[in-house]
Amino acid sequence: MLNLYQKIQKIETIQAEADKATKAFKNRYGIDCLEHCAECCKYKDINATPLEFLPLAWHFYKSGQLEEVFEKISNHKEPQCVFSVFEDGKWGCKVYPTRGLICRLFGFASVEDKHGKSCFAACHSLKINCPDRIKVICEKIASGGKTPIISDFYRKLSMLDLNLGDELVPINQAIKEACEIIYMHTAYKS
Repeated sequence: MLNLYQKIQKIETIQAEADKATKAFKNRYGIDCLEHCAECCKYKDINATPLEFLPLAWHFYKSGQLEEVFEKISNHKEPQCVFSVFEDGKWGCKVYPTRGLICRLFGFASVEDKHGKSCFAACHSLKINCPDRIKVICEKIASGGKTPIISDFYRKLSMLDLNLGDELVPINQAIKEACEIIYMHTAYKS
């Protein structure tokens, strides 16, 4: 059984694998986020697992911000991620280097349909602004092109902790639960 620190290290390894896979996908298919877009941060129905946010919560603990962040999340009433901020006419992520797995995979990975076939889960902005490119990518993937599969990464994550890795909840709740786990661990460790 992994202790908390080992879990965090394993989660960070999975996140690094996701970053590497999405970077390769972007390079292979010649696609990337639209400049200054961050439309994904506006979504109101992002679900995630508390497990994928343990490294983020650990970062807040190590920097002495855990209680402040917990308070911020507790008072945040909007469904969008508490760390997605609209400033200077642009959306953006305030915790980008320590963001969750869903944030790392979104827009540059595939889902599997009921027959096990990979289907590119392009973001709305890319579908609207690059429909021809998206069509070509979908065709390449349908004919066997390589793509990261979101469920593969979540399976790896859930193997670290079956309870926390399978619990999909709204993103702010996932972050809050991760903060609670870190707080409880650090407050009561011997």
